[in-house]
Amino acid sequence: MLLEAILAGVVALGVLWLVLQPIVAPETTTESIYEPLDAEETARGRALLALKEIEFDRATAKLSDEDYVQLKSRYEAAAVSVLSGCAVCGAEMDAADRHCGRCGARREQQPAGAS
Repeated sequence: MLLEAILAGVVALGVLWLVLQPIVAPETTTESIYEPLDAEETARGRALLALKEIEFDRATAKLSDEDYVQLKSRYEAAAVSVLSGCAVCGAEMDAADRHCGRCGARREQQPAGAS
């Protein structure tokens, strides 16, 4: 009987500690480190990657010349519209804009790996 009372007290203290721990000793939060997006994760990177893919497919004879011309014109048009926008998020930007209205990046800012 005494052993059961001691074990019940230990369990009760354990449960009490688990419940009160966030209040008594809150976890310290660390600032997340900014990691720029990979080139393939941006609209600019995807557009350029699509152009490289069709070049490779043509070089390895996976695309006919007609398909290559059609895809190249479509992807180039998409790439031009993306390249005139924000380098970070791909949002459209006017020629007079210095910063992106969506993400706040400067026009000159280039993501890592982009040229």
